[in-house]
Amino acid sequence: MRVGFVVGEFPLLSETFVADQMAGLLERGFEVEVVCDRMKGDDRIDRQSEPMATLLARTRHWWSWAAGIREFVRRLPPGLRYKVSTALDMVFARRLNRCDVIVAHFGQNGERAAALKKWKFLKPPVITIFHGADVAIPSRQAVLATQYAGLIKHGTLNLTVNDFFRGLLLEAGMSPASTTVHHMGIDAREISYRWESWEGTPLIVTTVCRLVEKKGVEFALRALAELAASHPQIDWRYDIIGDGPLRMDLERLAAELGLTGRVTFLGSLPHMEVKRRLRAAHLFLLPSITASNGDMEGIPVALMEAMAAGLIAVSTVHSGIPELIQDLETGFLAPERDVSTLAGKLAWVAEHPKECEAVALAARRKVEEEFNADMLNERFAQIVTQLAALGSANESTRHISFAKVLTGSLPADTAPQ
Repeated sequence: MRVGFVVGEFPLLSETFVADQMAGLLERGFEVEVVCDRMKGDDRIDRQSEPMATLLARTRHWWSWAAGIREFVRRLPPGLRYKVSTALDMVFARRLNRCDVIVAHFGQNGERAAALKKWKFLKPPVITIFHGADVAIPSRQAVLATQYAGLIKHGTLNLTVNDFFRGLLLEAGMSPASTTVHHMGIDAREISYRWESWEGTPLIVTTVCRLVEKKGVEFALRALAELAASHPQIDWRYDIIGDGPLRMDLERLAAELGLTGRVTFLGSLPHMEVKRRLRAAHLFLLPSITASNGDMEGIPVALMEAMAAGLIAVSTVHSGIPELIQDLETGFLAPERDVSTLAGKLAWVAEHPKECEAVALAARRKVEEEFNADMLNERFAQIVTQLAALGSANESTRHISFAKVLTGSLPADTAPQ
């Protein structure tokens, strides 16, 4: 069976979940094609090792030899740009029609495929996976229904990375029978669990993220400043790994809050150095917020990795994060932007290392049982296989059958055809 992935840029280090899903299908005997707008030249990605070498050999620009005119098309007025882009998509749809199923990562790529379905230039059924900004921003702007009008009518199956986003799509008019949650996950076997008590030593707090608004690092700094004022006896330090447009602002804020000497901005680090820093840390802090433009997290992979490694996760009641972290059971949650509550959670963790060991163990189990990449890739392979088998059914019959597939009512034969 051949599965065609439609993505924006490939490969991207910030979207390893896309390549991991492709690799999961390759492991199960599927053929994978990749169609993208831009082939990313990221030196940090090993292009020679498998499965990346195989995936790149099967990756092509959507517009093939016409890819060079993309910048010209991008500068056209919106209405004309849409018409020209769609016409070019139609011209080069032949490669996708050799596939049994199309998988579009991010809503905008799914909508693009839906336009081809509308004009009957694309034959295979389309699975669209929504991740974050592609749902949250148009929802905040009240344009979710209009932005995805094509998918609402012609999309085959819509998967969201959390239940919160599924609710937004249902409110926009997508069919409940063709919209469900499919989490992203990690391979916990590659992350060794290690519990390290901080009793009698400084509490080492770490954040690994891109320094953008939705990550909430501003509130991490403000909460730690409040902790320093209310609990001067607690010894801690805070390492921030990552870079981004807010770095200089956050460095200034740390200085203004009197945290110089306790907070270190390490910038982007090599993967092995990040792993070393995480092994030395006790607490992973990610107080995510809804950004001013509406952007939101899905469920951050960084939280999953930290929990698998034995760190205590402290985050916020934001988007799908409560699907991963149960407050006081598998980690600690505060309301978004609530500095005092966040500082209180940090103080409790700092003062109760013995009680936190049970939380760390429960967090590891949660990741292994519900955010296990191998298990999720197996489920995805089942969905793709059944979807291909139902591809010729009419829309109403297909949606009923999808509901049975997703609830496990149909047999799941994952052997590629």
